[in-house]
Amino acid sequence: MKQMKTVLMGCMLLVSLAGCGEKSKLEGTVVDGKAQPLAGVRVVAKNLKSGSEQYEATTAADGKFQFAKVDAASDYELIPYLGNKAKGRSFTFKTAPKGQTMILPQVLPVLFAPTKDGLLVRNTISGVLWVRDAAKCGAMDWNAAMALPKNFNYAGFSDWRLPTKDELRTLAVFAKGKPGGAKPFETLNDELFTNVRPDYYWTDSDKGENKDFAWSINMATGEVSDDQKTMKHQVILVRSEK
Repeated sequence: MKQMKTVLMGCMLLVSLAGCGEKSKLEGTVVDGKAQPLAGVRVVAKNLKSGSEQYEATTAADGKFQFAKVDAASDYELIPYLGNKAKGRSFTFKTAPKGQTMILPQVLPVLFAPTKDGLLVRNTISGVLWVRDAAKCGAMDWNAAMALPKNFNYAGFSDWRLPTKDELRTLAVFAKGKPGGAKPFETLNDELFTNVRPDYYWTDSDKGENKDFAWSINMATGEVSDDQKTMKHQVILVRSEK
């Protein structure tokens, strides 16, 4: 009797393990901001329940990736890794039932990506390049910030400038839009940039009707502010690709 119970318990354990091992397939596509396919992107599928269970795939020339097996009917997070310790925006979903294939109804868009040398970040829609180290220039008043690019040579370029109000605001809005209520500087440091401070950053736009003030963006909140040009704010530089 005792031996039979042991056998039954063993069978139940095997059934349980088999159930946990049920698999399905997953397919998707990674594109840039202009909907063009991105090749060579490492995509990680992470099981949100187990935490440690994850699978990896790499996009082909057409931007497509495929997982031959993932845990069936399970909650997953998909994360595109772009190299140089940078990653694109992830999203969560539930995988297909056992034995079925899910083709993701949405692409994984990569709106910002690091350059190969890891020194810059490119907006894949506009082509604008950002200095990746957001503390590279430091803090200064607006006039000093406007003059800084004249003698700034970095990553092989000398045509740097302060970002426009719209450019810096776009960056803050993108970062603030991450699910979970993350603050812009936290998201940017986690995904793409380094050393983004929870401070104000200058734009190249003065207030117009009052030349003593210029616009800045708070990377702790994403808010736009008009501040006296004598104030010292952080500076991050950009350039437009030719």
